[in-house]
Amino acid sequence: MSGERPARPRRAWLAAAAAASALIATVFATVGDGVEVPTASGVRAVVIDAGHTLVWMLLALAFLSAAVRGRWGRLSQVLALAAGGLYLLFLSAVFLWP
Repeated sequence: MSGERPARPRRAWLAAAAAASALIATVFATVGDGVEVPTASGVRAVVIDAGHTLVWMLLALAFLSAAVRGRWGRLSQVLALAAGGLYLLFLSAVFLWP
């Protein structure tokens, strides 16, 4: 054993992160995220209304994928990067779009 951590505790942490992310996504989808931009319309309004929820859904899927494998794999990395990219789009829609 070359200093590698056991998979079971890692899986438990990743599964907990997946559950927490899914819970946040559920709250944002049902109650809302508290972000309101009354002047937004069109694509900007869609990104603002759904973006935050989709970010947390992607994170939940990334953590779930990693928990199933017991480590970060290609799929979990792609999902996490997609969540990060969508979050940047969401932030730009809230703060930068005219």
